[in-house]
Amino acid sequence: MKKVFFTLITLAGIAFISASHAGQLEVGVATVDITPKQGVESVTGMSGKTAVVDKIHDNLYAKAIVFKNGEQSVAIITLELIVFRTEYLDRIRSEVSQKTGIKNVICAVTHTHGSGSPSGEVAERIISQAIDAAVAANATVEPAKIGYGQGVWNGGYNRRIIKEDGTVEMLWNNSDRVDTSPVDDEVGVVLIQRADDSSTLATLVNYAVHPVISMNFEELIISADYPGAMARKLEERLGGTCIYFMGASGDINPYDADMFRFATPEQVFASVDQLGEELATEVQKVASKISASLADVSLKFDAYSLDLARRENGPHGEKDVVVEVDTFLIDQQLAFVSLPGEMFVELGMDLKKRSPAEMTFVITCANQYLRYVPTIQAACEGGYGASSGTLLEVGAGELMIHKALVSLRHQMGQVKPLEPR
Repeated sequence: MKKVFFTLITLAGIAFISASHAGQLEVGVATVDITPKQGVESVTGMSGKTAVVDKIHDNLYAKAIVFKNGEQSVAIITLELIVFRTEYLDRIRSEVSQKTGIKNVICAVTHTHGSGSPSGEVAERIISQAIDAAVAANATVEPAKIGYGQGVWNGGYNRRIIKEDGTVEMLWNNSDRVDTSPVDDEVGVVLIQRADDSSTLATLVNYAVHPVISMNFEELIISADYPGAMARKLEERLGGTCIYFMGASGDINPYDADMFRFATPEQVFASVDQLGEELATEVQKVASKISASLADVSLKFDAYSLDLARRENGPHGEKDVVVEVDTFLIDQQLAFVSLPGEMFVELGMDLKKRSPAEMTFVITCANQYLRYVPTIQAACEGGYGASSGTLLEVGAGELMIHKALVSLRHQMGQVKPLEPR
């Protein structure tokens, strides 16, 4: 069974490859509460209005995980936020590197639409807390073993409906559970256990459904949406820390998306909890079958930068947007590829299908927020995310996927050297 892991890292614009020989895997994790201070701090809601937070359904967290094997180290940080400015992410990554010596730092958001967008003093606090989480994770690394597996769960639908005349209709809510396609029902699971007693240190989950059940244009009720509900349940059942990575879900909604337009808060959060429960149940089932046995592992990291044009400047526009695609490979088997922006589902599915690794995680909204990244086909069809809400030139997604595949092939030693003429 093929498996895929994606991680994205924003570095200085120079491609490089770093590798290490096999050694004892060490892993550290840490969590910090980044919830806005009720009645004190202000964030910007979906309506664009900035206001003091007065309603909190569930807390938001920064979670960090550090992988080491003696020679190589990689830190991955997730923030339970809808977006975080690129300059904020850059500061987190830079300061984590300075304070820990870890050169390879990834920072992604879970893209929950119930978080509000922080700026100013609130953003400064979150930056500091995210750095603290990574420093704490690095300080607590311990011998670990790792395993991985895949499940299947249909928790969402494709919100772009291509009609018979070729036009696109946006289906913002699908409470009737009408089948649409394409969707990616794969649930990626990585189980990390302590080497000494096999207790759970961390569970990593990769799933491609937009966290938009708690999206509210009228008032902000803070929530990590279904990924937060899932994580809480898994941490109670399996122990350790659960970290969610949003897959390529740019055009994928949960069936009960945007419920605040017609439902009560109680109904909305019951739906959030239900999807969290369903996904947690599937992850738990997969985890129960995983044998975490990889202890002495090699770690390899690769970074590519791409110079891309803006969509508005046409096919010959100046290449003035620098995008980085990075790959992190564990023991030549488990791949993490991180990508900026909200990738359309077919891009992630194509990457996982063509990846040479046994399993690949696709981590989106990482290191940069570059809005929606549609396929070439979708850009020709139109609709939200394809002809609006998108920044990069047509074909940018395919270019990023291509670079990730080239990187993985090189890291795995599968590219044949040039022969003498």
